[in-house]
Amino acid sequence: MKRQARFIAVGGVAMALLVTGCAENTGDNGEGAQEHEQNTLDIIGTAEDSVGPATPVEGAVEGGEITFIQNSDMAHLDPARNYVSTSMMVGQGLLYRTLTGYREDGDGSRKVVGDLATDPGTDVNGDCTVWEYTLKDGLKYEDGTDITADHVAYGISRAMATEENDEGERVPMYPEGAQFLLDWLDPANEYVGPYEGEETAPGIAVDGNKITFTFDSPRCETPFAVAMPTTAPIPPDKDTKGEFDQMPFSSGPYKIEERVFEERTVLVRNEHWDANTDPIRHAYVDSFVFEYGTQPEDITTRLAANASGDENLATFTPVDSSQLSNIVGNKAEYEGRYLEGPRKYTSYLNINMNRVTDLAVRQAINHAFNRDRWVQVNGGEYSVLPNTTLMGPTVPGYVDYDVYPYDVEKAKELLGGETIQLRYAHADTATEGRIAAAMVDEFAKAGIEIEAVPIDPLDWYGQIADPDNSFDLYWSSWGEDWPSGSTVFPPLYHSRSIPVENNYPFINVPELDQKIEDLESSSAGFEETAAQWGELGKEIMEKYAPVIPTDIAYGVWISGSNVGGHYLSENISTLDVTKLFVREP
Repeated sequence: MKRQARFIAVGGVAMALLVTGCAENTGDNGEGAQEHEQNTLDIIGTAEDSVGPATPVEGAVEGGEITFIQNSDMAHLDPARNYVSTSMMVGQGLLYRTLTGYREDGDGSRKVVGDLATDPGTDVNGDCTVWEYTLKDGLKYEDGTDITADHVAYGISRAMATEENDEGERVPMYPEGAQFLLDWLDPANEYVGPYEGEETAPGIAVDGNKITFTFDSPRCETPFAVAMPTTAPIPPDKDTKGEFDQMPFSSGPYKIEERVFEERTVLVRNEHWDANTDPIRHAYVDSFVFEYGTQPEDITTRLAANASGDENLATFTPVDSSQLSNIVGNKAEYEGRYLEGPRKYTSYLNINMNRVTDLAVRQAINHAFNRDRWVQVNGGEYSVLPNTTLMGPTVPGYVDYDVYPYDVEKAKELLGGETIQLRYAHADTATEGRIAAAMVDEFAKAGIEIEAVPIDPLDWYGQIADPDNSFDLYWSSWGEDWPSGSTVFPPLYHSRSIPVENNYPFINVPELDQKIEDLESSSAGFEETAAQWGELGKEIMEKYAPVIPTDIAYGVWISGSNVGGHYLSENISTLDVTKLFVREP
């Protein structure tokens, strides 16, 4: 999943996976940022784990209102389009439920459990080609009507809808969302969706309260794939197509009472949500208000001040880099409203391969990149940790490599002593402007002249996803959707991801596509393929150099003093909104 951009702010079956556990959520009182720690977890839960209610949060009480202050509105709330971290936290945490989800009980662990479903899924034939899910009893929408397996099927089918563009080509109607399950069900991309074709997509069958998925190839990670927003139920008569993005129909603990795009969103309780069916979410707060238009540095300033009337404020936006050292250096002042920890998001400077076609030039750009300076201007180790790999240490099979260490002279050699010009896109904020200015200075040392081009933060992903964009370098961040390389390399480096806006360098290599597809559909088992994913990352950097791996995210958050329940979600790597409460409502 994409991290919310920095200027705006991822019979059951049992499987033991090696994953990176979340560090303790109370912050590190020692010196230096916490590191990612590897733990062995039984990541897939049981039917018993899938029973609600969720484990209580210590000290939590019901009532009150929490106001989130943000720079920009959520990228998307339509479950077919929701694929950015904080938007997913609001969507899946508050507004809608999915077949499976992640149960996090506050101890840094997570398990995939049945959310709408009674368990994480049944591998019907024992070969991962057919998976069956049974919906729980008593599931209701915001209007009190029943949630059905047909509605889950329709939501998935709707996410696969296509339309004809001006050139007469069929293109996705909702291209921004997670594609894993959709690609598995319709690998040939022949299904046009429920608006112009069959209401139910190929590979999906519904029988009463049961929904079954049948795949052409083994898909042993299906319990994870159906935890994505695309399995949220949608009744056909509530499908408002493009308008659904602003007012999704709720199956979760809250519903939208007011929505003024780019100004304000108000969520209130969905009285038909039953906590006894939900092992994942709480609904301690009466209402959540999301207000937009505050710059990141001003968000930090306001929260740090904790002025009268601001005690109930919170944010998904980490402490701004300009104030980070002061906040971290005075943790004691923020006791009870301070949270920090490593996150799963690996960031890159994408090199547009449609424009920078020479491998030697892409290699030179990599050698010219100064990570020490990058970390410094991004706020230091409490903001980002340096990284040189395509797949981060939170993914099993992680391989540590540095194919292009910082070497200005090597960069000059690869460029043959020539000076080149590149257009570097950055979000039009003060923070991103400072970072861009530093990169202009650093790349100049190798004879690389950078033109820094500011673009609208609200349209960031839309701008850089365009294969015809006019930029050579631009930032993006990615966190694995579940602990497997299958959720890193297919969405980022397979050519099929170019039209659905995740393959930002626009790498299109048939040989690489085939290697990715072979690993995706392997029946060899998770542990055997894990190392192969890690090695593939090194190979991609050596052969193609499509990006500059820059860092792994770290987060520090503060809130108002009356907000309790601070927890860093292991799954999405941001403040877990489902655990928050008002200390004194």
